Amino acid sequence: MAQQLDKLDLDVLRLMVEDARAGVREYARRLSVARGTVQSRIDRFVRSGIITSYQPQMQPTALGYSILAFVHVHIAQAMMDATCIELAEIPEVLEVNSVAGEGDLLCRVVARDHDDFEHVLQTVISCKGVLRTRSELVLSRRIPPRITPLLEKIRTQVG
Repeated sequence: MAQQLDKLDLDVLRLMVEDARAGVREYARRLSVARGTVQSRIDRFVRSGIITSYQPQMQPTALGYSILAFVHVHIAQAMMDATCIELAEIPEVLEVNSVAGEGDLLCRVVARDHDDFEHVLQTVISCKGVLRTRSELVLSRRIPPRITPLLEKIRTQVG
């Protein structure tokens, strides 16, 4: 069930996205509210699942992984759990999503170069339950992962 958010909630979330390192005291100062008010909102966001992580985002290219690809994985029926367990053991598989459409799973995968990508892909193909794969290499990221425009849209809809 979607959480009902008011304008202050959305302002706190926007500040957290735009300046994650500022901290609760600074958010309260910028919004002209008590620190405890901001902290209680953040605690509620965590409890309700709106905030799911405080992990920093990292750029794989800066770590030496210049290839980013999306790999569609077709699996045998009833093998979803077993396949995902094996995919989770591959460090270069950064994300796995169950999807409707082309394939059963959509994986975000990184590799150091094309030879390494071939090795990673062969490792994916060897996972239990994998029937075949289809890969799409990312040439460039045009829009990075973002949430602020969605927060702004929701804020305009709040009465």
